[in-house]
Amino acid sequence: MSIQKVSVIIPCYKAAATLRRTVASVLDGAPADVEILLVDDGSPDNTGAVCEELAELHPQVTALHRPNGGAGAARNTGLDAATGDWVLFPDSDDELLPGLWSALAALDTDADMILFGVARESSGAVAPTDYLAEGCYKNLQALGNALFPLLFDSGLLASPCTKLFRRRTLSTLRFEERLAINEDVLFNLQFLQISPAIYCLHGVYYKEYNARTGSLSRRLRGDLLDAERITRPALSTLLEANGIDPAPYLRTSRLRACLNQYGLLTGCKGDLSYTERRTLFAEILADPDACAALRTQLQNDPNRLLAVPYRLGVACNLPGLLAGYTLFKQRFL
Repeated sequence: MSIQKVSVIIPCYKAAATLRRTVASVLDGAPADVEILLVDDGSPDNTGAVCEELAELHPQVTALHRPNGGAGAARNTGLDAATGDWVLFPDSDDELLPGLWSALAALDTDADMILFGVARESSGAVAPTDYLAEGCYKNLQALGNALFPLLFDSGLLASPCTKLFRRRTLSTLRFEERLAINEDVLFNLQFLQISPAIYCLHGVYYKEYNARTGSLSRRLRGDLLDAERITRPALSTLLEANGIDPAPYLRTSRLRACLNQYGLLTGCKGDLSYTERRTLFAEILADPDACAALRTQLQNDPNRLLAVPYRLGVACNLPGLLAGYTLFKQRFL
């Protein structure tokens, strides 16, 4: 089945500086019937005005406004208004790269998800065809050994931005608005439970600006472990339905969440209290796989003197020491 009208849903929050660039990248080479829905998520700046400006300039663009509810809620507002046969979810500070629209025009597939590559500002380009041939895979088992890196190493199956979804399959599915993070991961897992066939498209067609201040990798937050705990049942259900043992995937999911949360706690400034930090470190240290990985990581830390309290805290299971040291570093180093 060939690709027909696409609805492009862009959640917009404090995006006045980047939104024009994002919309220009979507319009570049786009078919005349493309639908671009800009959802102003209660932005306190002039993002809403920029949305209206772009809607006046381009007939393909519609500006929608809602009270602030997060990216998931904004995408849901867009889904409720979308009329296309397919849905694409770029972020308001990223770009589509040239070639996507022509690649889609030549594509004929029965799959309900189309996966393509991303160029990340922080780590370079990765595509599904780095792991397997271009084509349609009827379920996750058909992906073979590529499933693990697509889920964890590349993140291509985690992000909603690097894929198109057939809208008819989304009729009963929406983003979980109570989640501030991993709502996109959960959405993808639930979509694949409904329709597990994936078309892996050759090419890198998305630019992700993830090295900016305020991105996940540069902003302290303490909800990564809770978010992983919420999404893991969906991951387990999906894998079991596709005849795949979920145990190694669930272990890796938890390990990655622990390491990412540890990295934010030790590498980012923020207003988490001592008690909040101690609770998070205690949960991380309770995971044997995370402890083993952290010991190896700390042995190779080039800042050996500054890493001494970390090594002691991990080796002796002292979450209070780790919490206190991160606060000390934030204030004095």
